[in-house]
Amino acid sequence: GHEARLCKTAFHPSGQYLATTSYDHTFRLWDVETSQQLLLQDGHNAATYGIGMHPDGSLLSTSDFGGVARVWDLRTGKGITHYVGSHARRVLCCEFSTRCGFIMATAGDDGTIQVWDLRKSASSGKPSEGRGGTKQQQQQSLASIPAHSNLIPQIMFAPAPATTNGFNVGGGDVLVSCSFDGTARVWSTRDWKMLTTLEGHEGKVMGINILGNTNNVVTCGYDKTLKIWT
Repeated sequence: GHEARLCKTAFHPSGQYLATTSYDHTFRLWDVETSQQLLLQDGHNAATYGIGMHPDGSLLSTSDFGGVARVWDLRTGKGITHYVGSHARRVLCCEFSTRCGFIMATAGDDGTIQVWDLRKSASSGKPSEGRGGTKQQQQQSLASIPAHSNLIPQIMFAPAPATTNGFNVGGGDVLVSCSFDGTARVWSTRDWKMLTTLEGHEGKVMGINILGNTNNVVTCGYDKTLKIWT
């Protein structure tokens, strides 16, 4: 297994596989039924933390404490692109849109959310010096959102149903985020503008989720409470 602290996990849409990240700079893919390791990828140069699974199960995203996010093709086990330079510090989250499979969002220590278009190759960016003297490509994000005044531990795209009308939290039209600044926020994925701020926790908001295809957002915080927002 991993040789250092385990960070995050993500299930494959089929439910047959589980992906994990670790301080050992790797992500690994496991067979849930047999517990066998199917894939080990050590492409990061820093502790690997965030992880996201593409809705169709073909791609996986990971992020690290060096400010880099990477996208991997699970069919080949190889990296296909990476994003560096837009986040000032650690990248803690990397999630694929449930509605537009070519959109990915990242967030972390700097309080920003960066939105990426996977159709644009990282080769179009400007090179920068990476860890170990390697050259990495800086790419311009599709949108840069000054989302929070403190660290963002989690973001999530709303599940996408077959049909939707208007800005419906359960309709795939929004992205939600939570932060150590004590708030959670809801963002439109049409223009990346804030729709509402959820305030009520006394202290850091550690986690956020959406209850299926509903309008209910769930948050938990350092104040030892779990809140449901409707």
